[in-house]
Parts: sequence; structure tokens; C-alpha cells
Amino acid sequence: MWRYGPLLPLEPSEIRSRGEGGTPLHSCERIGAGGRVAKLELASIHVKDEGRNPTGTFKARGMAVAVPMAQVLGAESAVLPTAGSAGAALAQFAAVYGLDPTIFMTVDAPAEARSGALEFGNKVLEVAGDLSDLGRLAEEYARATGAFNLATLREPYRVEGKKTILLEIWEALGGMPDWILFPTGGGTGIVGAWKALQELRELGWYEGPAPRIGIVQAEGCAPLVEAWRAGKDRADPWKDPRTGAAGLRVPATIGDRLVLQAVRDTAGAGVTVSDDQMAVAVANLATLEGISACPEGAATLAGLRRLHDEGTIRPSDRVVLVNTGGSRSIGRRPDLPRVGSCEEALRALGIRPSPS
Repeated sequence: MWRYGPLLPLEPSEIRSRGEGGTPLHSCERIGAGGRVAKLELASIHVKDEGRNPTGTFKARGMAVAVPMAQVLGAESAVLPTAGSAGAALAQFAAVYGLDPTIFMTVDAPAEARSGALEFGNKVLEVAGDLSDLGRLAEEYARATGAFNLATLREPYRVEGKKTILLEIWEALGGMPDWILFPTGGGTGIVGAWKALQELRELGWYEGPAPRIGIVQAEGCAPLVEAWRAGKDRADPWKDPRTGAAGLRVPATIGDRLVLQAVRDTAGAGVTVSDDQMAVAVANLATLEGISACPEGAATLAGLRRLHDEGTIRPSDRVVLVNTGGSRSIGRRPDLPRVGSCEEALRALGIRPSPS
């Protein structure tokens, strides 16, 4: 992503990259063509595959800018509240730049997120409460210790890293798609994309229409979609958030006004999907397109189906789905059939073993 260095706040000498950004934009040719799911009829579907980033998610883009910027500004320590993958991204880049991090993680965070944060030898504390509770804890910790608070949209530099997603989509397509669908928790990706679009226009590099922005949230935690449906400028905190997709379990965000403005200014839309629909979308992306998607990223495919079926997204539209990370199970791990020998395996598949 550092090919866009002149649009980012760091000097080349201040950057120690671990390969963040530059992720592929996959063209989907078979999506929806199998099983009980009708094929989606669209001009094109692409998936921006952020699972190729360090620590496996798009969080690496934000931390790759925010951590060295904290260091440049004189910080020696940082604090982060997280329900998942942002902790692992901070842990890696804190190790790269020698920053001392404290990570407050929700007790229901995915095991992969806990392991990723601990892998780099950092201080990780599991704390009872939702992400909003942990956000207040991080604020108090930052005030007491002077740690740089890297919570979502509490500083501007994670947005700077995330904006490169839109720059890469624009460059890969030679223009903008009609729609970009984001799985939306805190909304940093949308705020970054909106900022990148304005910068492209200021540079005179893009003068066409903005891509319509779609926000996809979980049925059990959808404060931004509810606010969009109600025509509100701000979102009310969601009571009792419930979803197995940790990145979407964000009951409140201080970026609500910016996200809602971006959706309305682009004539976009908001939609909710269930955890079961996310699980089906994970399987569809894997088996039909060979794309490893986390539940949050796969939520965009489930949301696309709803918006397509409702007629909001039309057959002539070109759509980009932002897959925010690599595959992660949601819910109970399925039991696998077990057989006692190679011969039994063949028989179970309807094949007669050849004589020894």
C-alpha cells in the first residue's frame, strides 16, 4: 500500500513494512451458481481479498500507519480495546516499531484473535463487557498512563491506512464500481474510502460518480442500518449485541455520523444479515470461487443477495465486496465422518477396493 506514500502521513524513512496492502481483487464468475441459491445476475462481482494482509485482516492497513505515527509523535506505549483482529494487528506492528501495547479484549473474542495478539509477546487482558465498555476503559487507561489510544476513530491514522483499499480498487478497475459493500462495525473502512474519494477528486484523478456505499451489519447488532432506515443522522447504541461475527459486534461508534453521511451522499443502502446467512456465504465463496472469507467479509455476499433480490442493486451494476479477512469458523465446528481404514473410506465413497 506504500505505493500511495505521498498521500499518507509518514516519511519513507519512518516505514518498516510487513507486506500490508496490495491485496488481490478477484473477479467472481461462478458465485451463486450452485445448490439451492440462484445465480446472481450482475455486470460484474469482484471481491477485495483483505485476508492476504499480515495477521490475515484489513486491520493491518490501519495499524501499519497508526503505530509508526504514534512513535513519530513521541508515544512510547499504546492501548487498544478490541473484539478481535485489531489486537493481533496492533501486536505485530508494536513489535516491529518497539511500541509497548496494552490490549483490552472482550472475553468472547475469537480464539484466533487472542492467539494472534499473544504471538508477538504483548500484554493482553480479557475484560468482561462489550466493546463500548472496553472503549471507556481504554480512555481511562490512556488518561492515567499517557498511552496513545488506538481505539476506532479516536485518532486519524488508522483511517489513513484503510483509505488505501479504495485507491487499490480504483486503480485495479481503471475507475470506480457502481457499488462497494462493506461489513460494518466501527465503520473505519467506509470513512477511509470516503476520504480517499475526495482526495482523488482534489488531485483531478477521478471526476466520475461516487461508488454507492452499502453497509452490511448483523441482525443482532445493527445500529447504523437502523439509523439509516429511520433517516437519522446519528445511531443509537444497540442494546444486547448478539452475533458470532466479532467484527460486527459493535454496539456504538463515534463515526456514525460520517458513515451515515457517506451512505446518503452516495445514494447507498444498509442491510442486515443473519449469522446463518453469513455461514452460507462463507461456504459459497470458498466452494464456488476459492476465496477464504471470514464471517464478517462473507456478510457482504449475503447482503448483496438481499439487495439484489429487493431490486436495490440492478443487473447492470458492477459490485465490489470487501472481504475484511481470511476464513474463521462461526458457531460449532461440524463433526467429520470418521472411518477405520483406507478400505473403509473407499467403501464409504461407493468404491470397491482393489485386491491387495
